Amino acid sequence: MRRFALFIVTIIALLTSFSALAQVPTDPTKTGELMSAPPGTLSTLALPSSTVTNTRVGSGDVLRVTVFGQPDLSAEVGVNDKGFLTLPLIGGVDVNGLTTSEISAKVADGLRKGQYLKNPEVSVEVVQLRSQMVSVLGEVSRPGRYPIPGHMSVLELLATAGGLTVQADQTVTLLRRKNDKSGSSSESDVRIPILLGETSATERTPLDVELNAGDVVYVNKKKLFYIHGEVNRPGSYPMEQDMNVMRAISMGGGMTQRASQRRIYINREMPEKGVQEIKAKLTDPVLPGDVVYVNESLF
Repeated sequence: MRRFALFIVTIIALLTSFSALAQVPTDPTKTGELMSAPPGTLSTLALPSSTVTNTRVGSGDVLRVTVFGQPDLSAEVGVNDKGFLTLPLIGGVDVNGLTTSEISAKVADGLRKGQYLKNPEVSVEVVQLRSQMVSVLGEVSRPGRYPIPGHMSVLELLATAGGLTVQADQTVTLLRRKNDKSGSSSESDVRIPILLGETSATERTPLDVELNAGDVVYVNKKKLFYIHGEVNRPGSYPMEQDMNVMRAISMGGGMTQRASQRRIYINREMPEKGVQEIKAKLTDPVLPGDVVYVNESLF
């Protein structure tokens, strides 16, 4: 009996240890997955160096420089605010705006010219990409700042941010800073509205436009109008292009038998005047935020 009891205890211990191993979370820096964040907070992409291939380097980036067969010459170093990184023997190297392959060739050339190595083999990887960042805000699942690993389009950024929420509008705004000749940003930024699903037979769709460092993509919240009174489905509805009263009533399920086509009103917020009641016809336009009221017939 004692041996049998000892056997049972051993089996339970083994099962417990296997269960604990199965619950060990994966390391997002190894898998490239998005790190989870509490609801309502920003999230950033865990970017392993293997995913960044031949991107351009700038101030704030961290690089891993490997000289094969020479561990003393290998180092993990950051690019300073002037675009230089400092390496053993060859000192400061200007890497601002260079790709990782160009930096590899430049470091190898420095070791060769300094007569430190005859045929150096150098590899450069980006450990942290801080200079090439874009932001996505608004109605996306994971708003935040994301690195550009080489090239990224607006559509790819939206996908990386987990896609749109149910409250997202069909209009996305790309905010791009205009730089003057000195390199500093000017007072006026460029706002580029992009309609989701827009296609062009001759030109690239705006969703395929490549992002630049510092770009901000804002996904607008869905614009609504409201319809009440003698309609079958009163409530709020998303705006559509060229919306008019007839279309609004149709989205509201049509008029009831008590409705009067001549007694339709729009309550609209007017600048400096407040809410104004406007007698409307079926062909009148409906604007975001309008409240369409269909009154009942007097007879």
